[in-house]
Amino acid sequence: MLKKISMVFIVLLLIVLSIPFTGFSAANVYLPDSSGTALNWDFDETPPKRPNLKLLNSANYEYKWKRDNSLLFNLVQDKNGVLYMSDADNKVHAVYPNGKEKWSVQLDMGFELSVIYLVLGQDGTIYAYSSDFLTQPGMTSIYALSPEGKVKWYLPPDTMVYSRFDSHFAGDSHGNFVYFSADGLISRNAKGEVNWTNKEIRTSDPNKPSPSTRSSYLFIDPKGNIYVDSESKEIISIHSDGTERWRSTPQSYLNQFDVFYPYFSDAGILYMLTSSGLHALKASDGSQVKLSGQSDLSDIRSSGIPTDGKGGYYFDNRRDIQKLDYKGTIKWSYIPRSTEKYGVGSTKPLVTDDMGNLYFVTGVGNIIGLDHNGYEIFVFLRNAYWYKISEVVIGSSGNLYSINHDIGLVAFGKKQIQVYQNNRYLPMSVAPIMDNGSVLVPFRSLFESMGLKVGWNSSSQTITGTKEGLTIQMKMGSRTAYVNGQAKSLSIAPKMFKNSTFVPLRFVAEALGKNVSWDSKSSSVNINSKV
Repeated sequence: MLKKISMVFIVLLLIVLSIPFTGFSAANVYLPDSSGTALNWDFDETPPKRPNLKLLNSANYEYKWKRDNSLLFNLVQDKNGVLYMSDADNKVHAVYPNGKEKWSVQLDMGFELSVIYLVLGQDGTIYAYSSDFLTQPGMTSIYALSPEGKVKWYLPPDTMVYSRFDSHFAGDSHGNFVYFSADGLISRNAKGEVNWTNKEIRTSDPNKPSPSTRSSYLFIDPKGNIYVDSESKEIISIHSDGTERWRSTPQSYLNQFDVFYPYFSDAGILYMLTSSGLHALKASDGSQVKLSGQSDLSDIRSSGIPTDGKGGYYFDNRRDIQKLDYKGTIKWSYIPRSTEKYGVGSTKPLVTDDMGNLYFVTGVGNIIGLDHNGYEIFVFLRNAYWYKISEVVIGSSGNLYSINHDIGLVAFGKKQIQVYQNNRYLPMSVAPIMDNGSVLVPFRSLFESMGLKVGWNSSSQTITGTKEGLTIQMKMGSRTAYVNGQAKSLSIAPKMFKNSTFVPLRFVAEALGKNVSWDSKSSSVNINSKV
């Protein structure tokens, strides 16, 4: 175990410390410590322990829930908001966005050093893999797990696998998994069988590193097309059948630090962000796309690239966080606190929310949120003594989910009530409210999510929800409702609030035969089907 943990720290520190400091400086606006509250968590930390964890801007943000685990390695999130992570005991865990466990699977990677990393395929397959490139070079094993935690296939320790990190593997929407090997690029199907091998597309041998060679990166677009970069800085696209589609001209902006990391847009554009700015190719033929200040910002945003949505792009230098325009001009730079002795950012992409706010982790286990001006809006302040493995993703609810070494999986979010259905987030047009102990929600959001046809009679101020075998009627200001014509008492009457009509959630859910549970710690409601 100690050997395993030491290797992870060595690798991460080498990655972090190898990035050069940019030297750019600018004024920052930090959240004051007085804006926060202490989180009195009991957790296992390697001495010396730093006390007084704080959540800054606690007037607007709160800790939602925490799942203890002293050493988590990777964190990925699927399209339904389910979180997957791996730990030092060779387990993969699946957790719903409200903190409830979905499943946990014990894996045997087949050799002593078995750190598990995760890659999420487009079809929801979770690929758990282990690469030992320090003590047993060349040993890589791979598990393919279904979203329900069942093993689909397993590749035992193999010296022929050259892929090492998550950007060296990719899975498509049909369950095909692509990676680099000693023989070239390999694709395996949903049963683990080899579809094809392209011996012309290669990467360097990770067991024989040299200054003149580098590992290629590997990605798949929503249509199943594959993209890799070459040592000559070309970008190569391969069909899902393994044949080459196109090969671009050398891309001068790719270098030792600005590596190939594409974002695929709805319009079929491949966007890349480096320290020199925003770059784009047509995914159909690899031709260059000329960008300007008039470029389609909605299409750029659809790619998932870290952006404020207004023509600004967030770039991670590991030593500071910058906001660039499409030309690479620095608009501002977030200068870390003096306690950030291991730098900011990580090997994972930066994440942004729908408002264009930016979130990232730091080497001492802090989590920082910035608005589009570079001002702090959220800070989990840990200031650990040692380097901490940390990652963060953002859910559709706006919650931040983070793994943090010695602490576990933590969820933070805005101070507002959240609704979940079968443990998955249920979006509302406006935030729910609490009134005299009852949770009220906007009626249209609730009715439509429950499969009810919505009706509204403005003259009688009556709300109607119908589906086969069920009719629910409620009147504004009245504590009497009707279910299939039978009168029922309400704990609170429907009301108008901030131009939206709110109804009691529990009454509607129970009329539909659902169970409703309230979690006061996370300020959340979960609606479950009755067993």
